[in-house]
Amino acid sequence: MARETLPVALDLMFGHEGGYSNAKTDSGGPTKYGITHKTLAAHRGLKSVTAAEVKAMTLAEATAIYEKSYWTQSGGDLLPVGLDYAAFDFGVNSGPATAIKKLQAVLAAAGVYTGNIDGHIGEQTLAGVKAYPGGVRMLIIAYCDERMKYLRGLGGSTGFGPNGRGWTIRVTGKDPLKKWKDQPGVVGNALRMTSAKGPDPVAVVAPVEAAAKADTKITGLPEILKKPEAWGPLGGLLSACGAIAAGSGPLQWALAIALVAGVLVGVWYFVRRVRRGA
Repeated sequence: MARETLPVALDLMFGHEGGYSNAKTDSGGPTKYGITHKTLAAHRGLKSVTAAEVKAMTLAEATAIYEKSYWTQSGGDLLPVGLDYAAFDFGVNSGPATAIKKLQAVLAAAGVYTGNIDGHIGEQTLAGVKAYPGGVRMLIIAYCDERMKYLRGLGGSTGFGPNGRGWTIRVTGKDPLKKWKDQPGVVGNALRMTSAKGPDPVAVVAPVEAAAKADTKITGLPEILKKPEAWGPLGGLLSACGAIAAGSGPLQWALAIALVAGVLVGVWYFVRRVRRGA
């Protein structure tokens, strides 16, 4: 629907995804133009690539990767102008599936979408976009608000703590510390795109951490274990452990040890699912 937006979206996105980086606060690892080493390896059909290969990646190859693996999956050819850019930038930063899930969540909250929150754009999602109260401009604002809520929920050494200021400037254009002048941000540029007579989009200047990947799969273990669902299903086992251990004799202790091992395996499995986005 809005293929003509892609060149503009790429220019804007490269404004805060340019250059090579390999920061400890960015779980993406060696990254250039926002393309991680894993994404580059997948694009080339390889198991892995070196940091040097990432550093040598050309802008042309990065553009091809974005068009093939991010633009379409984030709804770039289907969503209205402006919203397509907002979803694309979100998809680059946090993965296309997350970008679409959050869009579906916003539509569901407004009562215009009753389908599954599955990260795939279909007829129901597009119908919800068209039916959103206030139109696409209000949807863009609500969508970017939802994105910020998602970002604030990311913890750990690669989460909102070390990267939040950069992410906030990237999305809203406003520096929480008020040291940088206000800019359009993703939300402002997306709104500008909706109006043919409005001002042209402006690339956002943001700190290097604005390019850090933001995904729940990279949330630290302590934050994952804070989630009630990590422990809820294991409550019965923990109680059983206590009851058995209260007894005496080698059999009771053997059973208690076996149950504790089961608990640890259960926690490991849950953490694995969360980090994989299951």
